[in-house]
Amino acid sequence: MTGDQEEREEREGQAEPEGQAEREERADADRIFVRSKWGTNRYVYNPDNPVGMALIVATLLFAAGALWVLHHSGGPGSGSWDGDDLRSAVTTATDELSKEADLGPGSGDYDAILREQIAKDGNGPEDALSVTLASAEPESKMFSGGLEQAWYSVTAHGTDTAFCLDVQGMKLKARVGYDPLTITVTDGACTAR
Repeated sequence: MTGDQEEREEREGQAEPEGQAEREERADADRIFVRSKWGTNRYVYNPDNPVGMALIVATLLFAAGALWVLHHSGGPGSGSWDGDDLRSAVTTATDELSKEADLGPGSGDYDAILREQIAKDGNGPEDALSVTLASAEPESKMFSGGLEQAWYSVTAHGTDTAFCLDVQGMKLKARVGYDPLTITVTDGACTAR
């Protein structure tokens, strides 16, 4: 054999693996799913294939759209309250809070307590519910004893229904809780007190 023939054979031997690598790359470009090159044995979308790239873009758009819908609708569910559901939730919540009688209008932040309890007893989202103090901030009678009274307006997004809650609690001097705590519910928002 001459030196030229040996060189040619060496080049042909090297050319064959390069040709094989090109064939494998073309075969990978034809597949929609390829094995991950990150060391796992999972299949992933192939960005070299036009259909695989379209699936990547579609997945990202779908995820972004789902996040947008969840953010702007207030989450799963309607994002608003129904008038009858609000009425039922207010009635149930006020009955439960009257029975417990641990906290009252002078306890501080009682509007948040009412809001949380109404949301728990209803089917609407808590962020669509509004409970506002319609009277002056009640003075705590924890050390002196006496009557604590406050009025709260309850409204919700999605309904024109509104309620006025008249919360009265008799605080006994240096005691925990109220004896009794009464919550009167009337239709319509509270007028300024």
